[in-house]
Amino acid sequence: MKKFIIAAGLALAAGTILQAGPADKEIMQQAPAPCEWYRAHEWDLDLWGTFAISGNPGVDNRGRFLEPSDAHVPEDTGNPPGSQDPNEHTAYLQFGNDRFLDRDSTWGGGVDVKYFFSKYWALGLEGLVLDCQRNIGGGAFGTLTVRWPIGCSRFAPYAFGGFGVIAGGEHSDWFHNEIHHVHGSANGPVVIEHEYNAPDGIQNKHAEVAGQAGAGMEVRVTPRIGVMSDFAWNVVDGPDNNFGTARVGVTLSY
Repeated sequence: MKKFIIAAGLALAAGTILQAGPADKEIMQQAPAPCEWYRAHEWDLDLWGTFAISGNPGVDNRGRFLEPSDAHVPEDTGNPPGSQDPNEHTAYLQFGNDRFLDRDSTWGGGVDVKYFFSKYWALGLEGLVLDCQRNIGGGAFGTLTVRWPIGCSRFAPYAFGGFGVIAGGEHSDWFHNEIHHVHGSANGPVVIEHEYNAPDGIQNKHAEVAGQAGAGMEVRVTPRIGVMSDFAWNVVDGPDNNFGTARVGVTLSY
C-alpha cells in the first residue's frame, strides 16, 4: 500500500511539472519593449544652424525708380551748390532684388521648443537670427508640428507651419551722392562739387508679418536625444522678402 501511495504521489508531481512547463517558458519569454523613441506629452528643445537662401537673388533689372517714400532719406533740397548747401544722398533706383537679407544667401541659427500633446502633433515657439548684409535680421513664430514615427523605428518625418514676425535686415538702393568740399582762398571760399552714383544699404526699421511652412526628418539616437534636419520656406510681407532656410541641429526631449 505504501508503495502504491508513493508511486501515485510521484506520478501526480510529474504531471504537475509537465503541465506547468509551457507556462514557465511563457513567463521567461518577456514581451517586446514598448515603442518609446517618440512619446506623447513630451517637451522637445531643438537647437539648429541654418543656411538661408534668398527667394529673389541678384541685382534688380527692372529699373524701378523709387518714390520719395521708398527712399527713407531726404530728397534734393534744390539749393544751388555752396557752403550752406548740405551734402546730398538720395535714393532713386532699386538696386538689390532681396529686401530683407540683402544678399543671395547667408548663415544663421535658431531655437524652438515644442510640447507634444500626443505622439503625433505639437504646438511650439521658434526664434531665428540671420546674418544679413550689414546687420542682423530675425524673427519669432508660433508653430504647429505634425510628425509620423515609422513603426517603432528611430525615424520620424514631420511637417510644420507657423505665423509670426520678422524684423531687422535691410535692402540696397542706388543713391545719387553730391559732396561739396569748401576750400579757402585769397578771394574767398571755393566750393568743389563731387557727384557720383553708388549703391548703399538701408536698414529696415519695421517688423513685418511672416508665415512659415516646411518639412523634415528626425532620427533619435536615444529616446532623449535626436538629430533633426529640415527645410522651411518663409513668406514675409512683400514678395521680395521671401527666403528659404535649410536647418540641421539636435533635439533634446524630456
